[in-house]
Parts: sequence; structure tokens; C-alpha cells
Amino acid sequence: VIKTGFFCLLFFSMAEAKPTRDAIPEATFIEDIEAFMKKEGSAEAALEKLQRFYSACKMMEQRLTQRKAKLKVKIPEIESTYNSLLQMQAQSELGAPLVTHYELAQSVYVKAMVPVHEENKVCLWLGANVMLEYQREEAIELLEKNLASAKKALDDLIEDQGFLRDQVTTTEVNMARVFNWDVKERRKKKAAGEIS
Repeated sequence: VIKTGFFCLLFFSMAEAKPTRDAIPEATFIEDIEAFMKKEGSAEAALEKLQRFYSACKMMEQRLTQRKAKLKVKIPEIESTYNSLLQMQAQSELGAPLVTHYELAQSVYVKAMVPVHEENKVCLWLGANVMLEYQREEAIELLEKNLASAKKALDDLIEDQGFLRDQVTTTEVNMARVFNWDVKERRKKKAAGEIS
């Protein structure tokens, strides 16, 4: 059994995620294909413009998916750290040391007695080889705020992904309409004998 004076916990900083909804371009459904094609000139030019927009949306979709995956990993880790602190707080209120097991090396666990009733400090690992010491209550408050921020960021990301999916679908429909218009125009010209 190892006796230790403070307890180190893993912690992730959740910087305020800037809203991505403002960065997502909005696709406009082409109501009047004839007027749109007169403005664009040729089907190739219109399809190229729509393809660039589509590619930009797909790239944004990939970034949002990556951010969502990172958040889905971080949230359980923050919750675990938060729950550990709550357990330490409860054990401290009982006036007894916390008996726990921690991983010393891969698949090697050691039993430790942490005198949480004597010491009110914890160290939170912030990442990038940075660890800060906090009063237990302050650390709990900080993790509560961080957990709420991470959950809100995940909800916002899910909402942004839905909005982006709508833009992708609208763009795909617009591309199909331009392509179909082009096929129809070529058939008209072929029937009129302009294309051999």
C-alpha cells in the first residue's frame, strides 16, 4: 500500500468552441433552372461551381465528424475525473482515507491510501506536460463547468452536422437538376440537327 499526500487526476481543458453554424455556407435550392442556367451560361460552369461548393461542404463535414469523435472521447474522461473528485470529497467528509487502486504500469495495479481527510488539494493534468494544483472544491467546480461546456459543444456539433447535411443534400439535388437540364438541352439540339 502506498500512502500519498495528494491525488493526481486527468483533466481536459474545453476551450469555448466557436459556433460553426456561421461558417457553414447555405445552399440555395434552384427553383427556376432555366433562369439559373441563363445566368450561369453553361452547364459545365454551373456544375463546376456547384462541385466546388459540394467539396467545401464535404470537407467541413469531415472536420465536424473529427471534432465530434474527439469530444465523445473527452466527455467520458472528464466525467471519470469529476466522479473521482466527488468520491474523494465524500470520503473526506467521512474523515477517512480513500483506499483505491491505480495503474502503476500496463496491467499492474497498486493499492493506495490517499489521506483525503487530511489534504484538500488535487492536481489536475491539463495536458502538454502541464499539471496544476487546485483546492478540491475549486477542481470540482472547474470540472463541472468543463463537463457542461463539452456536452454543449457536442450538442452544437450534432446540430451543425444536421444543418450541413441539409446543405449537402440541396447541393446534390441542384447538381442533378443542372445535369438533367444539360442532357435535355443536348437532346433538343440533337433533334434539331445542331449536334452530329
